[in-house]
Amino acid sequence: MSTQDIASQQSRRQDQPVSTLIHEISLMVARLFNRQVKDLGLTRTQWQVLYLLYMNGEQTQTSIADSLMMAKPPLGKVVDRLESAGWIARHQDTSDRRAKMVRLTDKIDPMLKSLEDLVGDIGRAATRGMSAKEAKEFYRLLKLVHANLLSEN
Repeated sequence: MSTQDIASQQSRRQDQPVSTLIHEISLMVARLFNRQVKDLGLTRTQWQVLYLLYMNGEQTQTSIADSLMMAKPPLGKVVDRLESAGWIARHQDTSDRRAKMVRLTDKIDPMLKSLEDLVGDIGRAATRGMSAKEAKEFYRLLKLVHANLLSEN
């Protein structure tokens, strides 16, 4: 590949669509996260379920699936694995016998601090080279993008 071809390719990469850039960043974060939580015996999807329950408390599997934009069958397998590990527990919803409620167990407590630290480390890696003000503005803009796209779904 010639120097001119490489320069042209780099120029095209700088002008890539926002959706492509967001997708690539998401994949990089997932890869980094999965590599770092592997020793804990977790995947990123399992962490997302645990974090959702940590932040929002007990909820139905359907609510978790909706929040994570996952189909119910694959989420059910994730929940099965988390329950087998003893990190979550399920029980019938008293107001709807068809629904299963999911909650964290005390067994997850020691791991939560490590996971929070890991999420913070990834965030710091992503914003390395930004001033505190730039990082705050970046986060504000990401939340705006999130809200914009959420309203489209």
